[in-house]
Amino acid sequence: MDNVHVGQSRTSVKSVSAAASPVLGPQVSKVLLIDEEALFREGLCSLLSDAQEIAVVGDTEAMSDALALAGARDPDVILLGIRDADGATMAVHHLRQAAPQAAIVILGAHANFGLVQELLSAGVRGFLSRTASGHELIATVRACRESNRRVFLAVPPEALLLSRRQSNDVRLTDREREVLDLTACAMSNAQIAASLGLSEPTVKRHLRNIFSKLGAVSRIDAVNKARAASLISARRPTGFFS
Repeated sequence: MDNVHVGQSRTSVKSVSAAASPVLGPQVSKVLLIDEEALFREGLCSLLSDAQEIAVVGDTEAMSDALALAGARDPDVILLGIRDADGATMAVHHLRQAAPQAAIVILGAHANFGLVQELLSAGVRGFLSRTASGHELIATVRACRESNRRVFLAVPPEALLLSRRQSNDVRLTDREREVLDLTACAMSNAQIAASLGLSEPTVKRHLRNIFSKLGAVSRIDAVNKARAASLISARRPTGFFS
């Protein structure tokens, strides 16, 4: 999502620097939409613009533009479209820095327990499947403004239940547990290798096996799943990443 095609973004970087945030009523939810598919993005903009008490204050496919818009337009809700886990957590982190007041809702192409859990841990307020209905999307946007203590999910429940059951049936070797315990302490591969007297390639191999067994999409996802299945200590060590 690094390239912007001219004419596809309702609010360009130039207009962000030149225009202030539009003046809207206090009950209007200001929405920023980020998605790389122009047709999908335009459809959502049309849907949201027709809804009462919702205003789209910007939309773009590029994360660089999104960060500028988030800082300039003071959105209440950011809708972030993702295709997979790659870079999603980092995108959420940057958006939260640019607009700490905004509720971030993910529009995901694929939902699984690990991905949803990781993004919720990163601070998103909701995860909706890209096949969710317009009613579900509008209701989520409105609910995010009404409550800052709830999260909102519109994903197939069977996918989450299947992944949870699979994580409970996992069996890790003693060495894999050691590697995962040190991973939970925010150690790098090099530090884990030095601590256990292993080579870095061996540590990477153990982590690949752990990810495969747990169905994890990242290190923090693997640690969270292992804790949920009581495979490692539930205590969060000092300095553990979030």
